[in-house]
Amino acid sequence: MEKILEFMGKDHDRLDSIFEKFRHSANDPDELRQRFHDFKIGLQRHIVWEEDILFPVFENNTGMRDSGPTAVMRMEHRKIKEFLEKIHQSIARGIAQGAAAEIDRQAGGLIEVLSDHNNKEEEILYPWIDETLSEKELDEIFAKMKELPADKFNKCCG
Repeated sequence: MEKILEFMGKDHDRLDSIFEKFRHSANDPDELRQRFHDFKIGLQRHIVWEEDILFPVFENNTGMRDSGPTAVMRMEHRKIKEFLEKIHQSIARGIAQGAAAEIDRQAGGLIEVLSDHNNKEEEILYPWIDETLSEKELDEIFAKMKELPADKFNKCCG
């Protein structure tokens, strides 16, 4: 049976690939918007999976609610969401109005936060979560992830 580390690691890789394509589509505003939309929606879903499904089970199993690794991850999620919104606003202003440099700057900042964040999740948190879960809990988590309503994460770019 697939573990959280494998599943979420694959999603990190998928999101990284979309983001890389986004970074290389600056010369095509329509493609840039679409790639960012796909990345933003995917990352928002990933964060909701963590904050609404994974973290509560981990916190319940370990007793670490307002401190520990999930508190750090939530703080970093807020930073990630701020970068996403700044990039979104820059794209909305448009490439023609000189937003390309701002988009690139914000994307670079997002990469810095995400790289460190993803490493902590894959090296520490996900393996720890896997250690705390029973097979039944793992099945329930994957079912909840699959059934997550799109309105919980599908907010972007009109």
